[in-house]
Amino acid sequence: MRPPRYRRARAASFALAALLLGLLGGLAGALVDASPAAAHAELLSTDPGDGVVLDEAPDAVTFQFSEGVDLQPDGVRVLDDRGRRVDRGQAEASGSSVTAPLDDALAQGTYVVAWRVVSADGHPVRGSYTFSVGRESDVSGLAGDAFAAGGDRPIEVGAAVLRVLAYLGVLGSCGVVLVSAVLRRPDEPTPVARWVGAGAVIALVSLVLQAVALGALATGEGLTAITTPGVLGLVLADGFGPAAVVALAGLLGVLITTGLPFEGPARVVALTGAVLAPLSFALTGHTRSMDSAAIGYSADLVHLLAAAVWFGGLGAVTATVLRRRRAGDPMGAAEAVATFSGIAAGAAAAVIVAGTTLAWIEVGGLEALTSTTYGRLLLAKVAAVAVVLGLAAWNRFRLLPLVARDALDRTEGDLDGEGGVDGDGAATGAAAWRSLVRTLRVEGAVLVAVLALTGVLVNVTPAKQAVVPGPVTVTTELGEGSVDVTIDPARAGRNDLHLYLFDAEGRPDDRYDAVALQLRLPEQDLGPFDREPVRAGPGHFQLVGTDLTLSGEWELTIVVKPDRFTETKATVTFDVR
Repeated sequence: MRPPRYRRARAASFALAALLLGLLGGLAGALVDASPAAAHAELLSTDPGDGVVLDEAPDAVTFQFSEGVDLQPDGVRVLDDRGRRVDRGQAEASGSSVTAPLDDALAQGTYVVAWRVVSADGHPVRGSYTFSVGRESDVSGLAGDAFAAGGDRPIEVGAAVLRVLAYLGVLGSCGVVLVSAVLRRPDEPTPVARWVGAGAVIALVSLVLQAVALGALATGEGLTAITTPGVLGLVLADGFGPAAVVALAGLLGVLITTGLPFEGPARVVALTGAVLAPLSFALTGHTRSMDSAAIGYSADLVHLLAAAVWFGGLGAVTATVLRRRRAGDPMGAAEAVATFSGIAAGAAAAVIVAGTTLAWIEVGGLEALTSTTYGRLLLAKVAAVAVVLGLAAWNRFRLLPLVARDALDRTEGDLDGEGGVDGDGAATGAAAWRSLVRTLRVEGAVLVAVLALTGVLVNVTPAKQAVVPGPVTVTTELGEGSVDVTIDPARAGRNDLHLYLFDAEGRPDDRYDAVALQLRLPEQDLGPFDREPVRAGPGHFQLVGTDLTLSGEWELTIVVKPDRFTETKATVTFDVR
């Protein structure tokens, strides 16, 4: 039979879990009211359009995005065919529109327009396109040099590492404080106080370094960009600014109370900081760009605070168990395990429900789980959480009864003056305690991997938006024969087009030395864009890397000349996602 104090600890822990969920619901409602929904920025149209040849030079280039965007200094660059800048002054952003003025009287030739903005979810969005005045000229290589995009990758990796460190520092230190409020006795110190302080410091340093990395990513100008006037303001004006303020306030509350008696004002400051700091992560990342803002924010808040309780609580309970056993208080150690078992059960349930909700919003379908980087990382995270749940179940249903019985036997033995349990019982109890501490540590280690995957996931395009369609093939009649058109990968951006011409008997039609193409996107009133594919074999023509910038239903007109006096056309439509 379990001791009464054990049963009371279980009841108190479940009550705390219910109270935690109620608090999170209220916080979610307040944050949703203050934070409007946003969507990922997509380029809807440009003026001049991509690939057009103008009779007269324009006086500006204009971009229209699907939402409001932030434009960093020097965010639009227009280059002539010699690589010289022809944009004049500073581009301006007004809501979802960006306008960059151009030099007067542009010379004839092709111009490269490279742009870089920051979307509402805090991620930089960039791209380039070309237009010509009077005639086309060679501009190969200029688009890639305009913002040196290849240099972003190391910084993106560094930012992801910093994000992981922030997760570990914030959730670890704050979780210890929250769970210690239940586990500790008035005469006990904060468990692993030194680690709580170290975690808070690591999180604070990572926040500062993240600002540097975000400045570099927003401008494409390297790590020193944060010192450029206006860049720091751009970084802080985005969701990172409010998030940094909330995290800073919370972490300072945790840090300055570390080591102080956990009572009175110090207790209030520590607990307030331990709740605030984890919630700061909801102010950045994909949550801000979800369509279902209320559901997304609520789920994210529950997910974050429950994860802090679960992760940090493992450190708190492990330290408490070791300290009380060394002090000759096995019953107190068993009570700590029983209390945390209930807390962890509530936290795990909250993590599962909230995580499933977020996954439903971000993934959108089973196909995206296996066909996208986001989906595969999410599956790895789910697998790691399943391992932790298995370990927790082993602790709860196998080891906890053993250590509780051992603690009760030792306590009753001491009260009877019989010196405790017999040799076999003592060995079994000691083995159970060692196994319990070991599995608690393994749980913590696996949760570190879970948090690392979480830090990576927030920097990866959500699966719903990153689903990569397979190549699309459409067939239509062309004169007396037919043509197969393959578009790969049929998503917004660079695509390869392959045309396979067949005669009336289904054999490759090798009569044509050239094919002319016209692309248009009627729903956006874009085009026609003239393109000339390259002959790749008998009846086979290919167009490599053509830019289908926008998603929608495109029209492709194919023009061939069987002889000097005959022109044959065919039109096909295909969807670009």
